[in-house]
Amino acid sequence: MNLSPEQTAAQLRCPHDEAGTAFGQMMNLRNLTQILGSFEAVQLQNGDRILETGCGNGGLLGYILSQAENLHYTGLEISPLMHAQAQAFNAPFLEAGLADYRLYDGGALPFADESFDKIVSVNTVYFWDDAPSVLSELSRVLKSGGRLCLNFCEKDFMARLPFAAYSFALYDAADIRALSENLSLRCIREQRNRDWAVSKSGNLVRREFVIVVFEKH
Repeated sequence: MNLSPEQTAAQLRCPHDEAGTAFGQMMNLRNLTQILGSFEAVQLQNGDRILETGCGNGGLLGYILSQAENLHYTGLEISPLMHAQAQAFNAPFLEAGLADYRLYDGGALPFADESFDKIVSVNTVYFWDDAPSVLSELSRVLKSGGRLCLNFCEKDFMARLPFAAYSFALYDAADIRALSENLSLRCIREQRNRDWAVSKSGNLVRREFVIVVFEKH
């Protein structure tokens, strides 16, 4: 694919059309370190109900559900393409009642209060149209004692990427913590990691990202 930075930004926000399928597959593979680290960080327990926002094409569902017994997973997406692919790829899990996928508009979460024990979101904060509202909604649907993991690349790294100039909101961990101050969320972990990644232009880069874990009190 030979996309402009603006076209790349649009695909990362909401994968669509033929290129969107390729982006969905690419994000699963290139974000694997972040995704696996996030599910490890929330410490899945038997019987947990899990929400992942920005779940993509659902390629890792089998792995996620194997991390403990009697888990239930809900994947939330704004991309109709990713939503449809996740449902098709994981139809046996859906039929068994182990998972479901929801399509939404990026606003209020379509769930009752305290619906989930664990919430994971990887590389989505850049696309939150109203960050305080989104974080408040995540807190609302999280059970008391539950954990929320946000995993993302911070401002300094993201600012070097050409596509980030197009409708990306950039944050440091401190910014996210500040947004949580008036919510029932307590930051219990903040850890920075690095991995090797291939940039959208095909170059090898040393990617820096942060894992921020909150517990609801």
